[in-house]
Amino acid sequence: MEEELEIDPQHLAMEQVIGVLTPLRQHRQASAERAQRKAQQALEDMQVHLHETREALSQERANQRERRQVLSDANLNKRMSLNELDRWHERENRMLDRLAYIRQDIEQQRLGIDDQQQRLQQAKDAAKASQRAVEKLACLAEALDERASQ
Repeated sequence: MEEELEIDPQHLAMEQVIGVLTPLRQHRQASAERAQRKAQQALEDMQVHLHETREALSQERANQRERRQVLSDANLNKRMSLNELDRWHERENRMLDRLAYIRQDIEQQRLGIDDQQQRLQQAKDAAKASQRAVEKLACLAEALDERASQ
């Protein structure tokens, strides 16, 4: 009976430590999960934007083919002055520049997506580590309770 009244100071200290650490680690876990969701949403937004830009590139290519055909049809078998030829050449260059700009934008977006995928993986790893830390504390608390009841 005297043994039951005696409280193990180490056991009590461990319970206090677990009591302090548990909410902190749960908060850290919740923060890590929020960061993971935010990184996932950012990645999805970037992928949507890339898809839209690729569609814009396809549309721009189609528009340029049509404009070239119109210019070609309008000037077929027609004498052109050097100034007219220079203007035509300038239009062609602007269209090619526009395509190059869009392709460069697509490449930059792809690189951004690669970076975001790495950030997402890091966020997933952090969330998993935080979850494991919370689970370890729960197991430790359970083991202490079992030991105390024996």
